Amino acid sequence: MLTVHILAKPGIMSLVSTALVGDSEISLELRTNNLREILGFQYRDVRDLLIVDDAILSEAPGLVQSVADLPCRKLLIGSLSDMEAARRALTLQSTAIVEADRVNDDLVAVVKALLDPPVTREPWVAAIYSAKGGVGKSTLALNLAWALAMYSEFNVALIDCDPLGDIGAMIQERPGATLSDLVRGLGAGMDDDRALQSLYRVQALGLTIIPAEPNAQRALELRSADLERVLALVRQTHGYVVLDLPIGLTDLNLTALDHATDIIVMAAPERVTLGTVRRSLDILHRFYSGKIAVLLNRADSDTGLTDGDIEQALAHPVQYVLPSGGSSPVRASNTGRPLVLFDPKNPLAKSIIAMAQEIAGQREGVRRRPRRWLIR
Repeated sequence: MLTVHILAKPGIMSLVSTALVGDSEISLELRTNNLREILGFQYRDVRDLLIVDDAILSEAPGLVQSVADLPCRKLLIGSLSDMEAARRALTLQSTAIVEADRVNDDLVAVVKALLDPPVTREPWVAAIYSAKGGVGKSTLALNLAWALAMYSEFNVALIDCDPLGDIGAMIQERPGATLSDLVRGLGAGMDDDRALQSLYRVQALGLTIIPAEPNAQRALELRSADLERVLALVRQTHGYVVLDLPIGLTDLNLTALDHATDIIVMAAPERVTLGTVRRSLDILHRFYSGKIAVLLNRADSDTGLTDGDIEQALAHPVQYVLPSGGSSPVRASNTGRPLVLFDPKNPLAKSIIAMAQEIAGQREGVRRRPRRWLIR
């Protein structure tokens, strides 16, 4: 069931209400043309949808950001050919723009597409791991999850399992419940639906982010059984799960690797890093040989090592090769945006997007067009 609220002038209100009323999967709640009433309403679920008539926003430009900050998803009734309307849609992180004269034809399909799609096959769970820090593990995890959400029809979850994790810092906030918060809630008897509602969802994408606990002591208290419970929860409604793992073969990491369908082991073209990664690969291949893929990051860096040197040092084949992104990954992090949004033409961003397209294409058969107007 999707709860829908409507902020619209009478003509658009009548069109939207007529299109949606009577659908068993949609519940219409607050319907008003009063912007202040919408801003003061108590939203119960971040997955609620607010349908906004752009004509009202155009008359109150100073309140557009306040609408954007409401804890729910937004959908704009307006015109994409109107640049100001497109800017307001970007500010709202609107899931879509529906033309006013297309409400009868398009609105129901657009709204129902926001219902959580059932996961009809085993979710793809990728563990991003390296035995050496500083190889770009968190950058890959965040951007791969974001790109998958842009190109997949299924929801994507990103879980930061690293006690020193910085996924939250990379998007400059502590969104929703942390991994430790979620574990404590489930342990206290919180039901699955409420637990899922406590998580941060990127409004314009089917992306859920579960950051690491910022308190290092609490983060270290996380047990293998806790991670298993969280994985069981998110796999119910997410077709893709990306795990950002800490270094070391701890019990927690081994649990994550046990449940992963793919293990992406990251290396960089530095002799010390390659030696450390090789030793971990020798161990991992004893237990997980069928699901390991080696990824060489910053492969174009001038470190004095040839391709032959790298192959010899790793003694394992490399499946993925990513270029250096220069200063853009750091600049993206400093602005609180993933690289694939901050600089989609950057060589690293393009490679990660291609990687996500390949993964989604292999699992879903077709490549979904991304919401390009959101990343202009």
